[in-house]
Amino acid sequence: MTPEEYLSRVRATAWRAGEYLPAERLEEVHRLIDHGEPAEGLCSLAWAIVNAQVRVPRDLIEAIYQQTADLIDEEFMPPNLGDYAASESGS
Repeated sequence: MTPEEYLSRVRATAWRAGEYLPAERLEEVHRLIDHGEPAEGLCSLAWAIVNAQVRVPRDLIEAIYQQTADLIDEEFMPPNLGDYAASESGS
């Protein structure tokens, strides 16, 4: 995957999160992505989900993990992010 493709996927993930989080919770996420720190932006997104205690689709959380793998140490990610994955029934 090219850097441009990666950045496009990261941006799509961050924008999709806007369906579940208010814009003010995503300001830092978009700022980091726009300033060349896409993985850090997704780490910030992970914390925004946990701090807001909002349930999001499982595939959104999986995208965050995939797009930060090998770029963000696990210790910097919220340990309970998976707890906020909505069940398949949408709850």
